[in-house]
Amino acid sequence: MDMKKIAYMMLAMHMMITVSASAASRRAVRMAFASTSAVRGISSTSSRNNIKTFRQVTASTAEIFSEGNTSSSPGRSSLHTVMVKRNRQSQNFREGAPLIFGNSIAATFSENGDDDSIPLGSLVAVYVSRDHDQNQKGKKYKKTKPSNEPAYTHTNYDSSEAAQFHSTINNSQLIGYGVYNPHSMYRVRILCHATQHPVLAKESKRKQKQRVEDHDNEILNSILERKMSDAMNLRLAMNLPSESTDTYRLVNGEGDGCSGLAIDIIGGSTAIVMSSAAWCEVHKVAIVEVLDGLLNDHPSYTGVDIEIIWRNTPSRLKQDGYELSSESEGSEEDDTAVIATESSVKYLTYPYSNGQKTGFYCDQRDNRLMVAEYCRDKRVLDLCCYNGGFALNAMMQGAAHCVGVDSSQDAIDAATANAMENDLDQAKISFVREDIAVYMKNAMSQEEEFDVVVLDPPKLAPNLSTLDKASRKYHALNRDAMNLINRDKGGLLLTCTCSAAMTQKDGGQYFLNMVNGAGHSAKRRVTLLRVNGAAPCHTQSPASFPAGAYLTAALFHVGPIGS
Repeated sequence: MDMKKIAYMMLAMHMMITVSASAASRRAVRMAFASTSAVRGISSTSSRNNIKTFRQVTASTAEIFSEGNTSSSPGRSSLHTVMVKRNRQSQNFREGAPLIFGNSIAATFSENGDDDSIPLGSLVAVYVSRDHDQNQKGKKYKKTKPSNEPAYTHTNYDSSEAAQFHSTINNSQLIGYGVYNPHSMYRVRILCHATQHPVLAKESKRKQKQRVEDHDNEILNSILERKMSDAMNLRLAMNLPSESTDTYRLVNGEGDGCSGLAIDIIGGSTAIVMSSAAWCEVHKVAIVEVLDGLLNDHPSYTGVDIEIIWRNTPSRLKQDGYELSSESEGSEEDDTAVIATESSVKYLTYPYSNGQKTGFYCDQRDNRLMVAEYCRDKRVLDLCCYNGGFALNAMMQGAAHCVGVDSSQDAIDAATANAMENDLDQAKISFVREDIAVYMKNAMSQEEEFDVVVLDPPKLAPNLSTLDKASRKYHALNRDAMNLINRDKGGLLLTCTCSAAMTQKDGGQYFLNMVNGAGHSAKRRVTLLRVNGAAPCHTQSPASFPAGAYLTAALFHVGPIGS
């Protein structure tokens, strides 16, 4: 096995890595590499075995890359340039769209490169020619389907040829800086747009021109520091964290200019980094070190030792052309609990454990609190309750009685433990392990009724091809949920979908039409009261909206029978 292959295996291996950045750093950083089986967002399981020093592993890898063929190392001081076609699509890139598909690229160049392509994870400067004639001015732009197959040429040049290429680059317009992936249909993920961060882009360009030592890594670190710092300041503007909420999304992928990267803060003591793009795996060292430094300086975490856990999503990494070694997919159980507080409700979370109780979904924070305000003295049914979030909030707001239903025993155990953690009256709240469709049919046969029903199923439509089948399932679930709402007085239904295909279809109207159709089937009149998305810490980029929209939470009033 060659040394370069060993290096990649070391970067992907299944381990926990403890970082001790310096004598001034108080923060223990651990990285748990694992697979995922979660149904919403970017989540996964993790492990805490094979503890090693993060900097030692990094140094060892760097030494291996320095031997023999180093062209695959993104840290090498090559200058990589991506030239995109000048058309309506490239206009989107100039205006902030973060993803560049292969068929939008005209050519790629590498100074001092010796590969057939720009190496995976390399920092690239993205340009578009100012010369319309070179881009076939007058030809109508034809939209084509994104492809993994390159339709452009890659050229390596040395110092003797540099003047010609530099002239072409200097006469072009800088779009920004990003990371390259020759194996993905997302050929470039732009991390710094020149229009949005002109000073940072100008400084990055200066470092490249002056050949600042290790300029690629220095530029990437500067971009990451700026993006994460901006994300932290944005959350502070949202009053996150606060006395009532210490659990929230700190970085949300494209919404914060870090496509493929998400970071959750759990309980004010744990940061979970979630990687779903190849560049994150390649640059995990830089990501963790930048995050560690910024958390160390965060005004809300003075004197707090934040533990950093690294997770990845193999299925999404595979889509991005990045294969994890099989050794990285195993893990051991560790039931160490971290208490997360959201809207003054406490949750036991298990970030080191396998199973459904591992994660915490903070995307429903505002929706949980919103519907709870309508639950005083009401009977509440929480379907697909997971860790009991909606039921717990309802009880905290004075609900008369709550029932949570989920098919997972881990979820039921977690919800029950959370009710005890919040000192709730066990006679007024209960959790049942059952398939929700079966539960609803049994409840209807026993003529049970509720004043408020929450239906928050897992992702039923992972893509457009499954939308029709999923829509029928959503229809049946919503119909049966309506049939459990108070027949004489009516009541409220909060119905949710975390399927992006469902949320984005027809601008969201598709989902609302489905609920309306379910009302017809149930012979109940439905009135739309409000439509929400994810909590605002799940930021979105207006340049790529609605691609980042995945969650819909629609509140309906369901009228009494015969109204």
